[in-house]
Amino acid sequence: MVVYGRDNNRVLFNFESGTYAQPSGASGNWIGLVTSHSPTENENVIEVRYAGTTNRNYGQLINGPKDYEGTLTFHPQNMRMFGFALGSVYAKTSGTAVSVAIVSEVNSDTLWAYTSGTNQLTNFPSFTVHDSKKGPTDGQQFVRTIKGCVVDSMSLKAANGEACECEVSYKAQSLTLGSKTTDIVNILDQDTTRPYIWSDTVFTLDGIVMNELNEITYSIENNVENRHYVNGSKVAQAMVPTMRNHSIELTMDANSAWGKTMEDYHKNGSVFNASLALTISSTENATFAFSGCKIMEMESASEAEGIDEFSMTIKPQTVSLIGSEATYYNFY
Repeated sequence: MVVYGRDNNRVLFNFESGTYAQPSGASGNWIGLVTSHSPTENENVIEVRYAGTTNRNYGQLINGPKDYEGTLTFHPQNMRMFGFALGSVYAKTSGTAVSVAIVSEVNSDTLWAYTSGTNQLTNFPSFTVHDSKKGPTDGQQFVRTIKGCVVDSMSLKAANGEACECEVSYKAQSLTLGSKTTDIVNILDQDTTRPYIWSDTVFTLDGIVMNELNEITYSIENNVENRHYVNGSKVAQAMVPTMRNHSIELTMDANSAWGKTMEDYHKNGSVFNASLALTISSTENATFAFSGCKIMEMESASEAEGIDEFSMTIKPQTVSLIGSEATYYNFY
């Protein structure tokens, strides 16, 4: 028996740019500084009761539709996973060089692509996750390959004094097991740059920087439905994103500069634009643009001790992203 140590855990991904649930490339891509990956599988057992069993218990348990999902948590070194969450990635060029990646929302009638004029696909972008635990000898590995992953929800959090954190929840078509050394996918390119941290982050509301933020979280929900058709297969044949939701949750030190302004925005239902910029250097940065924002909820408690805080929920109508590390957004 082998007890697996966490020092040999490896979590990577592959693009699926040609056919759904078919990974591209032999090596895996770096996700970020992964701190947790929790894949789950559900056989959706069907409990059947019928006359003639002569007791009150069920008669049969039948394995039903296969559903696979999982959650990835990591410290981001780039924002390319938002390409899967938002859906459309376009490479903007400067002369002959690719300069930035422009990530925008995909609707049911929209093409998604990483493209400089070619390679447009009509399905929502999917990816394959490789999760491996390595043992000392061949045949003692525990390798899971999860294909056809589509982002159900994703979030980015920046909190006072901490490294930024992303969480991706996905739904997938299939999960296969491996036990050999050859089943473990090699890393195409390990990223050794430092992740984004709280001090790289600046949030701007209606053109004014909010300098007193303690925590901010941007989330997107795609509300993906996995479709099990009557076609002779137990696995889902399609992952369909339905209604999309964006939200921004933030807390800040209560102060006179923002108190009345935010209350007026909330009470009057004012619509505004906002942005979230993350900058390490001129070649390592990303900026989210939020349009059609409204404050949905606002709280300002008065406590007996400590520093007063404002907390609020902002709902943007549309979101886009520009990332400087365009090579990381190579979706074809």
